[in-house]
Amino acid sequence: MLGFGVLGPLEITGPDGADVPLAGDRQRALVALLLAHAGRVVGAEQLADAVFADRPPVNPAAALHSQVSRLRRLLGPQLVSGPSGYALRVEEGGFDAARFERLLAGAPAAPTEAVDLLREALGLWRGAAYSGISDLETVRLEAIRLEELRLTATEDLAEALTASGRAAAAVPLLEPFVAGNPLRERARAALMRALYSDGRHAEALRHYATYREHLADELGLEPSVALQRLELDILRHGVEPPPGAPAPAALDRLQARYVRRHDGHKIAVAVVGTGPPLVVVPAWVTSLELVASGRDPRSSLLERLARRTRLTLYDRLGTGLSRGPAVPDHGLDASTAELEAVLERSSGPAAVLGISQAGPIAVALAARRPDLVHRLVLMGTYADGPATFPSAELRSAAVGLVRSHSRLGTTMLAGLFRPGAGDEASRLLAGVLRDSADPTTAADYLAAVYTADVSSLLPQVVAPALVLHYRADALIPFRGGQQLAAGLPDAQFVALDGAYHLPDAHDLDTVADAVVAFLNQPELS
Repeated sequence: MLGFGVLGPLEITGPDGADVPLAGDRQRALVALLLAHAGRVVGAEQLADAVFADRPPVNPAAALHSQVSRLRRLLGPQLVSGPSGYALRVEEGGFDAARFERLLAGAPAAPTEAVDLLREALGLWRGAAYSGISDLETVRLEAIRLEELRLTATEDLAEALTASGRAAAAVPLLEPFVAGNPLRERARAALMRALYSDGRHAEALRHYATYREHLADELGLEPSVALQRLELDILRHGVEPPPGAPAPAALDRLQARYVRRHDGHKIAVAVVGTGPPLVVVPAWVTSLELVASGRDPRSSLLERLARRTRLTLYDRLGTGLSRGPAVPDHGLDASTAELEAVLERSSGPAAVLGISQAGPIAVALAARRPDLVHRLVLMGTYADGPATFPSAELRSAAVGLVRSHSRLGTTMLAGLFRPGAGDEASRLLAGVLRDSADPTTAADYLAAVYTADVSSLLPQVVAPALVLHYRADALIPFRGGQQLAAGLPDAQFVALDGAYHLPDAHDLDTVADAVVAFLNQPELS
């Protein structure tokens, strides 16, 4: 049987280990496409569209048949014909990507035993996955998936080395890795721990400072609470806080419980902190776990608010910890009823915070239930979806891309949250979106974002409101905040300078102070 390798340039080897040459780019593309589908039948039309994308032939089916016939002379019975397409059969151990994933899955929890398997798995890599062929969409997505597994495996290996007393071996593995992936917090934490274990405390602290600066520049965020604690542990040389010292409210201590919506479906709710009650409406798709880990772009602001308010967060149905049955309704009315259930069954009357796409939901409930919503805080949001996102063609394209090509769609939208951010930053934000909900749920909620319109409800809102908006927001224009403030009967408007959509690291104290001061204003009789 022939062997196939994609963890680097595409290669085929014969039973004797000799290379099996492919005749030209079209054959290489065809083999790569079949391997990217891991033995499954790939439709002939899909193959022809990809292989001949640069110069479509008059008869694509005949041209593909010709290419397959030539390829079969090299691959023999491993190239299988199906009723509607073709597949490539590989034996166990004959495909490096499949072997890599099996080794990862078999790595034990014990660090000492895991090291050898992880080293063997990473040793299979000869370069970038599908190197030279990743311009084909299906192949590119598979290459990205494999590369992400490679990054995670490298972090696993480094942590296993440090945990098994070999921190000195973890440092040279991690230093170039962190340099090439400067926003991966797990890798940064692993390097800090390895350096600390190796007696290089000052270097560990310098890495924290470098990461904090880079994270603020690229994403406008602060390091997670867990990484901040690691820095403090290094400064203290591992000394714990004095006995009896109160633990500050922190998002990484969130504990979720479940409450029922009005339709009987259960959703995850978490409460943290003390102070004036503040309920946070989820934006498009988010997850309590990702907020708690610091990965969500709102995490830094919410962490500050959790120290000074009684903060309630929840995962909307079908997302995060509220996944389960199919979402019966993704529209504004259903989302508003969900927020109503959270207030009635968890928080009680409270202020409501709506950031970005969550604004219309907060406004709708404030108009419907003034007894539940005492104050409104609205940041970077809008009242009229169709007016804010006027191109129906672009709206449809974005929803379709998220639905059918989740990785591409979320990466495109992530770039709008933080204009000018690098590729790695956009990938990290896109990962938050993908990890929060499946593509179908995310696409359906996104469609509802574009159509939500509460402009007619603004005069009915009696709750005082604080509206904050960046002047050069590229995702939701500044006029969205201006229209909200003008339409609400009792609104304060705070204009922030910058081309951001969500709170920038340099503005976190300003925004948090403004919110808390607003919440603590005395009620007018």
